[in-house]
Amino acid sequence: MLSSKQKEKYFCTTFLKEIGEAGQQKLLDSKVLVIGAGGLASSTLMCLAASGVGHIGIVDFDDVSLSNLPRQILYSEEDLSNSKADAAKAKLESLNKDIKVNIYKLKLDEKNALEIFTGYDIVLDCVDNFETKFVINDACKKLGIPFVSAGVSGYAGQVMVVTSKSKHDFKSLFANPDFHISKEEKDADRGVFPSAVNLVASIQCGEALKLLLNIGDHLIDKMLVVNMLSNEYKVFRL
Repeated sequence: MLSSKQKEKYFCTTFLKEIGEAGQQKLLDSKVLVIGAGGLASSTLMCLAASGVGHIGIVDFDDVSLSNLPRQILYSEEDLSNSKADAAKAKLESLNKDIKVNIYKLKLDEKNALEIFTGYDIVLDCVDNFETKFVINDACKKLGIPFVSAGVSGYAGQVMVVTSKSKHDFKSLFANPDFHISKEEKDADRGVFPSAVNLVASIQCGEALKLLLNIGDHLIDKMLVVNMLSNEYKVFRL
């Protein structure tokens, strides 16, 4: 049951008839694991914390660098050279006293994924490499945990949701032997428009919240692709 302070804090959310106070309580009781603490995760984590998701896990072993700051809005210059996970935990728990943040300062792999993922309601894929995305895919599939995958390159990004109801998962789409990224394409992917990161992260967080609340339409067997340079928003059925 929400306290009087929480009723005031989450008034705008609980005013939505699809959510109400029962929905907000569900968010406070939920457990979401975020893989990565970089650009996408930085914005997504702030959205989750502000929305009142009560238990947030962060998997990341990297430190904050100067080149991170334009798109990783969770950090400041005071955090340079510090652990992203430590900095994120401090910022998020300061942002919302209702939440608890657990951190895992390690590299996710097939050996530790199942143990880390167990107990979480949803996993958010905020990493930028296929190897780790495939680990997330396999672990979630084995444990029956839904996950929301997102990625950004240049001005564009995409979001998709994979649950036990999905006919297609991330790995089935991108692990095809014919799928290959050239060195030129990898180099081109290093450029990122900061606003594109924040937009895609907001969509990713929204999908996670809708899944937790069991409301709205979900991007299951669909991929939302957005391009900020051309203002194109498309949903592809997989």
